[in-house]
This record gives sequence, C-alpha cells and structure tokens, in this order.
Amino acid sequence: MQVNETVSEGLKRELTITIEAAALEEKLSGKLDEMKNQVRLKGFRPGKVPVSHLRRTFGRQVMTEVIQETVSQSSGDVLQEREMKPAMQPEINLEGEVEEVIDGKADLVFKVAFEIVPDIEIADLSKIELEKPVAEVDDAEIDEAVERLAEAQKNFEPKDGKAEEGDLVVIDFIGRIDGEAFDGGTADDARLEIGSGQFIPGFEDQLVGTKAEQKLDVTVSFPDDYGSADLAGKEAVFETTVKAVESPAKVTIDDAFAEKFGMENLEKLREAMAGQIKADYDNVSMAKLKRDMLDKLDALHDFELPPTLVTQEFDQIWHQFEHELENEGKKIEDA
Repeated sequence: MQVNETVSEGLKRELTITIEAAALEEKLSGKLDEMKNQVRLKGFRPGKVPVSHLRRTFGRQVMTEVIQETVSQSSGDVLQEREMKPAMQPEINLEGEVEEVIDGKADLVFKVAFEIVPDIEIADLSKIELEKPVAEVDDAEIDEAVERLAEAQKNFEPKDGKAEEGDLVVIDFIGRIDGEAFDGGTADDARLEIGSGQFIPGFEDQLVGTKAEQKLDVTVSFPDDYGSADLAGKEAVFETTVKAVESPAKVTIDDAFAEKFGMENLEKLREAMAGQIKADYDNVSMAKLKRDMLDKLDALHDFELPPTLVTQEFDQIWHQFEHELENEGKKIEDA
C-alpha cells in the first residue's frame, strides 16, 4: 500500500492511497477459497466446487466486496497510523476505471479528503469567574400563576343580556366572498369567546352588544398575510346567527379548586406553583451561566474551525429557524 499526502492546507487534508492489484488478488483468492466449503452448486459435491469455477461465477461480485472492504479498512488504518482525527466523515473518491480494478488489470487508487480536528491548547481555566443569577419566588408571582390557572379552567353560564368583552357566544355563520360561500367559512354551534382573538381581526368586535337569537352580517377583511392565498386580503361577509350568550362564571380559588388538580389543598397547590416557577427561573439561570461560560472560554482560546463543520452547523441552525417560521405561519421577510 502506498500513501501520498496531496493536500495539506490549514485543516484540509487529502491522501491518495494505492493498493496494488496483487494485494487485491490475494484477498480475492482467500475469499473464494473460504467460499468453496460453504457454497452449494448443482453438479458439485459439498466442498468440492473448484475455485476456478467460483472465480468465473462469483469473481466480479466478490472482487467488488473486496474493494469496498479494502477502501474502508485501509483508509481507517492510515488515519490511525498517522494520528489524524477527521472532524467529519472523510470523503472517498475512487480514481481511474473501476472495471479494470475489478478485472484485476489495475491497482486500486482512491483519494481520502477530510478536515482534521484542530490542536487546542487548553488555557488556564482557573482564570474563569462565573456568577450564577438567583431569583426568589414571591407571593405575587404565585398569586398570578394561580389566577392564570383559574382563568384557563373557567366555565361559562347562560346570560340574559347583551354580549360583552370576555363573554362567550354560540354562533352559526356562513361566510361569502362576492356572494359565493368559500371552503372553511361555515360553522354551526361555534363557541367563541369575545376578545380571545380566535377569529380574524374585526369579527369578534362586531359581536359586542349582540343578544341571543339575533341575526347580523359581520363584514371583515382577511389579512394580506393570511395562510390561504385564496382568501388573503379579500373582504368577506359572514351571515351570522347568535344562538346564545354566556358569561364567565366566577372561579373560587379554594381547597376545592386545588383538588381538581390532584392537590390536597390550596396551600399545596401554591407550593407546587412556586416550585414550577422556581424551576423555570433555575433553567433560565443555568442557560445564562452556560452562555457566560462559553463566552469566557471563547475569549481564552483561538483556533481554526473546520469549514465543513461550521457550514453543517449553520445549515442545521438555519433549517431549525425555517421550521419554526413555518410552524408560526411566517416567512423570512417577517422575521
């Protein structure tokens, strides 16, 4: 086996490895010799298939396997012998006509291209000083958390009167654009909390002051950046019937309320909420501490980064960014 280092620029390396045809032939003969005691062919007794016959029948297939194994093993051996640590999986390209190598007429020549892990001299870490932020949870924060929990669990009860902000209306509606109903624009018994922002801007506002059994036309325009291109920017009229009006029932925050969440009493619920808030604070604190540590490590060290590794990391972050935008229904221009 011959090895020549053809590229050595910064962290980039390229090796040209040559495996003599005779070495491949030796491996091929060894594999065929092993096969004669394993293969079963019609017309031959077990273990009596001539190697020459196996070569004619399976020679090219076996030589292909020999080449694949040789490339993998020899490239790994060379890197280990030279104490080279690739930052990523090396890129391997065969040189010349592969068919001639399979036929035993040419040496196996291939290139191994990769970037090495840079040498990093560890700085004096005793110079690093870190401060971990600590936040205590006060009663006001616990009160707010419990109230949010109560808000999420609120029920509605029938109301005899006009709908107000925060009330819930039960409605039927048919949406039309230029007099034609459109897909997704019709619903029966839809429960809509006024002010929740569930519907497109302007819809809920026009339901304020309505009463049960009232009919009205709600005219709104779909936002220009609406998810459906067929509706974006267009004016629609919703023929609406208010079937019922309900107001939020007052939620009493007491032991019975806490029991709904599997807690023994209100005090235990407050303790649980305090623990959750504290855990959130601790996570933020740890993230900041980690960020500060990485910044200080970066300030103490200076080394070249493998370009391919940097590109891969950027692509991964960018893909995640695009995915998050897509989930939020946004475009890059909106970011």
